[in-house]
Amino acid sequence: MFHRFRRKKRGQLVVPEITETLPQSLHQQQTEPASNALEVHRISPVISSLSSYGNDAGQARGSSVEARRREQSIERHADPLGLNVVYAPEEGIPAVDIILVHGLGGTSQKTWSRDKDSQFFWPEKWLPLEPGFQQARILSFGYNAHFASSGRGNILNITDFAKDLLFGMKYSLDHTAQKLEIGRARIIFVAHSMGGLVVKKAFILGQVDNQYQDMIASTAAILFLSTPHRGTNLAEILNKILAVSLFNHSPKHYITELKQNSPALQDINEQFRNIAPRMEIFSFFETHQTAVGPKKMMVLEKDSSILGYPNEVSKPLDADHHNVCKYTSQEDPNYVSVRNALRSVIGKVSKLENVGYASSTNKVDMSRVEALLAISSPPEEDYEYFRSRWMPGSCEWILLRSEYHDWLAANSGLSRILWLYGVPGCGKSVLSAFLLGQLRDTGYSCQYFFFRFGDKAKRSVNMMLRSIAYQIAAQLPELRSQLEKLVGDAVRLERTESRIIWQKVFISRLFNVRIRQPLYWIIDALDECESAQLLLSLFSSISSSRFPLRIILVGRNTETLSTALQRLETSVRIDRLAADQTKDDLELYVNQEIQYMRGNQYIKTRVTERVCGMAKGNFLWVHLVLKDILQCHTEAAIDQALEELPSELEQQYRRMEAALSRTSKPADRGLAKTILTWVICSQRALKLEELSEALKPEFLHILDLHLTISQACGDFIVIDAGSRIEIVHQTAREFLVKTPSLDHSISLGLGHQALSGKCISHLSRPIRLPRNDRLGTQTFLQYAATSWPFHLSQSAASQDNSMILMLSQFFQSAHLSAWISLLAAMDHLKTLVYASQGLTSYLGRKSRADAESSPLTHKLQEKEMLELWAVDLVKIVGKFGAQLVSHPNCIYNLIPSFCPTTTMIYQQFRRNNATDAITVTGFSQQHWDDCLSKFLVARDCQPLKIICMDQHFVISTSDGTLRLFDTITGQPWHNIVHGERILNFRFSASYESCVTYGFRETKVWLVKEKRHLCSIKNPAHARALDVVFSSDESALISCSDDKSIRRCLLDNSDPEWHVIEGDRHFDSTAGKTYNSPRRAVFNALGTQVAVAFRGFPLLVWDVEDSVIVGRCERNSDRNKSRQDLSSEVGPLCWNPLTGHILGLYKDGCIFKWHPLESYSQEIRTVEIEIHCSLDGALFLTSDSDGTLKVWDFHHLTMIYQFSCHSPVTDMALSASGRRIYEIRDSFCNVWEPNVLIRLAEADEKSSETSSTTGGSTQISLAFEGPLELSEPLTALAIGPRTSVCCSGDDVGVVCLSGPNTEASRRIARGFMTVEHIVWSDNEDYLATADLGGRLNVRSRESPRDPNSPRDYSLLFEAKTGHGSQQILFSSSAKHLLVVTVSFIELWSLERKSLMVTKPNTSPHSRWITHPVEANLLMQCCFGEVRFWQWSDLAELARFDFNRERSVADRGPDGRPEHPRQDSNPFPLSPEEDYDAVDEVFVSSVASRLVLQASSPSGQRQRTPNYFSVHADDLPATRDSVQMSIFTKELPSEIARTVARILGFVDKSPRRPSSAQLSEAMLETEDVLVFLDHDHWVCSFAFNDDVSEECEATKHFFLPQDWLSSDSLRLATVSRDGKFYCPRNGEVAVVDNWLQNEWTD
Repeated sequence: MFHRFRRKKRGQLVVPEITETLPQSLHQQQTEPASNALEVHRISPVISSLSSYGNDAGQARGSSVEARRREQSIERHADPLGLNVVYAPEEGIPAVDIILVHGLGGTSQKTWSRDKDSQFFWPEKWLPLEPGFQQARILSFGYNAHFASSGRGNILNITDFAKDLLFGMKYSLDHTAQKLEIGRARIIFVAHSMGGLVVKKAFILGQVDNQYQDMIASTAAILFLSTPHRGTNLAEILNKILAVSLFNHSPKHYITELKQNSPALQDINEQFRNIAPRMEIFSFFETHQTAVGPKKMMVLEKDSSILGYPNEVSKPLDADHHNVCKYTSQEDPNYVSVRNALRSVIGKVSKLENVGYASSTNKVDMSRVEALLAISSPPEEDYEYFRSRWMPGSCEWILLRSEYHDWLAANSGLSRILWLYGVPGCGKSVLSAFLLGQLRDTGYSCQYFFFRFGDKAKRSVNMMLRSIAYQIAAQLPELRSQLEKLVGDAVRLERTESRIIWQKVFISRLFNVRIRQPLYWIIDALDECESAQLLLSLFSSISSSRFPLRIILVGRNTETLSTALQRLETSVRIDRLAADQTKDDLELYVNQEIQYMRGNQYIKTRVTERVCGMAKGNFLWVHLVLKDILQCHTEAAIDQALEELPSELEQQYRRMEAALSRTSKPADRGLAKTILTWVICSQRALKLEELSEALKPEFLHILDLHLTISQACGDFIVIDAGSRIEIVHQTAREFLVKTPSLDHSISLGLGHQALSGKCISHLSRPIRLPRNDRLGTQTFLQYAATSWPFHLSQSAASQDNSMILMLSQFFQSAHLSAWISLLAAMDHLKTLVYASQGLTSYLGRKSRADAESSPLTHKLQEKEMLELWAVDLVKIVGKFGAQLVSHPNCIYNLIPSFCPTTTMIYQQFRRNNATDAITVTGFSQQHWDDCLSKFLVARDCQPLKIICMDQHFVISTSDGTLRLFDTITGQPWHNIVHGERILNFRFSASYESCVTYGFRETKVWLVKEKRHLCSIKNPAHARALDVVFSSDESALISCSDDKSIRRCLLDNSDPEWHVIEGDRHFDSTAGKTYNSPRRAVFNALGTQVAVAFRGFPLLVWDVEDSVIVGRCERNSDRNKSRQDLSSEVGPLCWNPLTGHILGLYKDGCIFKWHPLESYSQEIRTVEIEIHCSLDGALFLTSDSDGTLKVWDFHHLTMIYQFSCHSPVTDMALSASGRRIYEIRDSFCNVWEPNVLIRLAEADEKSSETSSTTGGSTQISLAFEGPLELSEPLTALAIGPRTSVCCSGDDVGVVCLSGPNTEASRRIARGFMTVEHIVWSDNEDYLATADLGGRLNVRSRESPRDPNSPRDYSLLFEAKTGHGSQQILFSSSAKHLLVVTVSFIELWSLERKSLMVTKPNTSPHSRWITHPVEANLLMQCCFGEVRFWQWSDLAELARFDFNRERSVADRGPDGRPEHPRQDSNPFPLSPEEDYDAVDEVFVSSVASRLVLQASSPSGQRQRTPNYFSVHADDLPATRDSVQMSIFTKELPSEIARTVARILGFVDKSPRRPSSAQLSEAMLETEDVLVFLDHDHWVCSFAFNDDVSEECEATKHFFLPQDWLSSDSLRLATVSRDGKFYCPRNGEVAVVDNWLQNEWTD
């Protein structure tokens, strides 16, 4: 029969229904190719069936072939090609990407749909609804693999499809035209048939292609559904049919590649084998035959469908080749198998993300977060430790408990806690590990922490919070991006108090992230946490989270924890579940342990029944008694062991210890006790190699320490898989410590003393500081360095002086410097503070112990020395910490020179007799002081308020400006100009935004971007008493003096204030009519506001619920109808973490009150201002006499105070809690007392325990008398010949000192700030100019006694009428030039009168005497030089600068780039839009000039640049024909390093002691000295052949307390090589530094 073929579309074959049968066998068709068209037509059903090899043909046998072909054509064109998103989470970045790849002849959607029905498209309809898949993104990849497409010469192959897949993953967009960013999350491929080969090839190609490597490295797993890894014979049949087709159907390369064992497949398999172990592999294979024409056959055999790799999971599916990827329902067993495999992978991906195994794209992000959170070891170690102790089939009882189900499956958006408690040893930690595994395998986002009593770090809340935050950041990119902002703020969370971490990371950031699913936390061993009560108090705020938190707390049900949980239950729902259903688990454990025990089943049954009957749910007891039973060799011995089973765990411990005493040798007993001492007393669990080092030299050459520990210590000690040595249980530790009669008992006091001595002895060996990459190899050295202070603090202080002598010897040796250097290299300087605390604590106990002994044995000299060192250690951290961490070796030869001469560090380590040692003179105070700096805030306005952030502190001034300063240097960072007086200002919790509130407008600013965001018009007749950001920073909330609370939504295009609570509603709720509030203060989140009225008690209003939370009635006013005037509330502040309010009554008394409490605490004192720290641990007060006090918040006790003559305007504590910032008059003072350093660096136990249990940190009160700070210096000049120093201060005092050791002498006293001081070249004249325009010129008197100090008398005084910019003597000392903003004045010293006045047309320039022609003046402007006559101020000539710029300063076109960038929307004002020459430095031999210029780069920001001029290039006379002056930029490497030029030094110093310059400097002409950006004094040797890559020489750094903006502005060098820097009203002089070249 002949049939006509109809062509529906070009290239699409439509075949009519065929009634003929196929040949007798398919084998014949394979061996006998068709010879005509009829034969081709007859086997067209085979084509139809073979197309289903990929997916889609031959399922509706009753329909016509033509209709089926038409339907397939439509479907194929309807299903999209490329990579398309099927499902994506509504919010946030996906946790995992699932990519589906179809096979031969398939499409991106119908391949996965039963009967091609879109309702059965399971990747879209079912999978997103499954638990654990909501945060997964699902994508489907389509490619043109339809073998029946027309055209000859088709060259596409599997490699082409693989490249297409990679391209789609890299560059495809979603429906919003945003990049898919495949690779940011882990990837799971699901591939059917040939699609598996495409995926394998794509994975191979991506490994070697740089643009795809990071993306493909994120692959977590591949699910193969009937993939022909070794090919199929059916491929050959199909290509033969296509080869003889009459309809232009050519054979396909990709079909050829599907032939059994084809070279292409072999190549793919060989390459894939080497990289497959990096991921999980699931291979599902078909078990039913597939219809091929009228017959059925196996398309793929099992051997071809599986790879046979060791890590491969293979599983049969009850389906044919078509339906392994199509399912009938969500209950279809095949679907369930595939879904469970996917869920398992997702759970493991979450597990890997928990330990930071993020995709390579995220690794950079996570490395920064890891550094921020100081994660030293992955949390997975503890999980694996307890998970390895779990037995399959155990712990499953909890899955059946309704309490657990209710906690897990709660549909409400509320957070819940499940308290899982049990007796010691009942397997709680193993149960926690089991639950964690269950949650992960189900696909939940789960975080965890195991408190471990044996590791001090793992007992702290701080560590737990950092670990949880790290795990969440690894899983949630939203939180990771939030934490990265803290990275930019240079926060050190490792040293941050737990409440601050909770506030900064969780409340302010994590809880405001919108995610769809809950987070699940498991916190194990809560009873082993040092501050469990604190942790539970923090959990009271989890209800504020925008997503539900489900927390399981596991531990012993102690009375303390029970009380704390009851308190927590008032704010969070808590379910309780006892871990007591362990009978079956115990029996399972016993049966597993005795299955290989010698003896018959009867004996084993007796053991099981007896042991389980006495276990009382205690796995530890069972474990220990079974070890005894399993060592029995006869039935009688077993019977005896069963009869003698101890009833309690303590009795078992006693038996174990007795057995050790009986069986061990006397020598081994000492070793066992030493090992037990280390294990019980160590700060953390030691590893085997560390303990081996610790046992030397007493126990040398132990052959097998693992075996030795097992034999010497028995079952008291366990060694985990990581070689860590730990006590078997906390109860065993308590037994050995509390039972002194035992042979192996451990005395904690003596044990810690022995361990402290051992650590110090180890540090007393020669220490060669290892490189950073080798620090980890010397683990016991690190332990000894960081842990001896801990052991010393716990040591017993007996009358024995051995420890005092050991400490004395250590602190007087060179090993002390090596220890400090090692700590700096480890970035562990807080150990110095711990050492200070440990020394102080131990010396106090030792003094009490010595009180009963003879004074002759007290070692008073050693004790005094150690007490002084206890002070020095803290100061080293405060004043030199940052530089020590960067340069650990500076402790040897730099830091001692900068310490006061009476300190121990100076006296011991300053090389007094060394001729090349740096010397520091100029200070009258030779003891440590607490003042870091004092600087003038602004000249023309008054500072009003100060607050502190992480990187900056902010001062508002009366001119309507917020001035931001760097917390390290005190230098101005940025100004926010509101435009009117600022009444209130606040920063958001993230410190990213700021609001300023004025009379007319409220403005919002983006701080880091230095940009104005929006302005809001204020209500006409109301003034805000306080304003705050909402918790999510999307709105502002204010409380005004009209008793109204207003809100302003910042998302609106035109934001405005709206009243949300008016005065009437307020009065009606309060039940009385209040007058206008006098004060109002919001809490940090803006949810509550404290409002104070005249004549009424303080009340707290809930903004969200519009109710009064509480009223604070003063105790003395409770029975009165109206408050006394003395009870009126003044200044207020909130404790940011506890929710308390601190305030002052009008009579000056301090009160502390919580809105939920009825009574308040009071302190009788007289204060006028109050401020609370960010961590809530401290608060400040000040009184009218200028006394500032620091108080402990929890105990309301004063811990520090100092006083000055002027009153305090405002004050604040730094974010770290180490510094006090205060405003007095026009100045800001910065203090860093020892007591605050100790508190800030104190270990968490002391700070947290004090706040939760009422214990107090032992701090000695520091009361100081009146402390007068010297006025800051405002001008400084060094004599050009003798280095005599003249300085002027803010109140007009001019002093003279030097040049050698002369004391500072006052030579003049004015009333205005001294702005300029200048010497004549011969030092015979001295001129000063003050802020009021007064000019004083003094002349040197001839002393009668040549040895008497020089003196200067007033020559004349004049009024310039304008503030001066510069004053300058002529070389002959006959004339004086005075430059003001408007005029240039020339004065005659002989006539004492003004000679010439001219207008100043270039005010942003500097004047110098011509280096060659002394009768000429040079005016250096930004682009030119003007020459003037000194005698009459006549202008002679002008010459342009011909500036040669360095390559680094040129733009892409080779032309110089201008640095100016206007800050939109506020362009530069005329006052700041100018180029200027700020300073001109002339070399000592007048051979070279260096100009320091600057240009505007933004609002109040300027970019400096430096260029030099050789003296030979300067024109000397007016007759010069030279048109321009050649200049040269400093080398780019030097220019990038320079922060401020200090001047030139002589290459041939006059005094031998000044400097013996380095050889490089002696060979050159000029030496330039400057400060770099890290505040190191550096030098640069000029020569004509200097290269762009040359480097400067570092000499020394400036201490922290020298880094004030005024000091750095005035710092300079003399020509003979001395460095001068003001500090606290005095001038420090550093000498002998040029010959010391610093090298790390």
